[in-house]
Amino acid sequence: MRRRFAVSMVLAGLVATWACAPAAPPAPAAPPAPVKDAPADVAALNAARQAFMTGYEAGDAEAIGKLYTDDAISEPNNQPTLKGRAAIVASLKAMFEQVSVKTVLTADETTTLGNVGLDRGRYAVTVTPKAGATPTTAEGRYLVVYVKGADGAWQVSRDIDNAAGAPPPTPGAETAPAAAPAAAAAPGK
Repeated sequence: MRRRFAVSMVLAGLVATWACAPAAPPAPAAPPAPVKDAPADVAALNAARQAFMTGYEAGDAEAIGKLYTDDAISEPNNQPTLKGRAAIVASLKAMFEQVSVKTVLTADETTTLGNVGLDRGRYAVTVTPKAGATPTTAEGRYLVVYVKGADGAWQVSRDIDNAAGAPPPTPGAETAPAAAPAAAAAPGK
């Protein structure tokens, strides 16, 4: 009987020890899924597109530059790649010294997922030289990648544009003759 009592006491002590032991910490919760196309985020990208058009029409390189991250990369049509906000602003300032620009951006797709956004569409631009030459117009496509900063502001991280259609021929450039058909060029055939 004593033995049974001793075994019962040991078992009771073990159960009490296990019951008082701290529970294993819960597994960390999975981060929340990023929100797709949150209305406020899409509206912010639409506002940024409008700010681009306003900045171009005003010739305000600094205002346009504020739309970019410090380490942004811009790849304008037929121009060298611009790396960093400072290079982008400098390029815009040089352009605005020579021309006035009227740009219309028409979005074909504007989407966000968490802290990344994309604006893809078409542009129409009229460039008027300040020296009085005839204005030129061009149309093309654009793609802009936005990132949402810790402060909640959306800025351009990457952008690229390209003109629709073939580029105009270079004045004075000779065009290459068309290649002869393969059957005619091969001897003995």
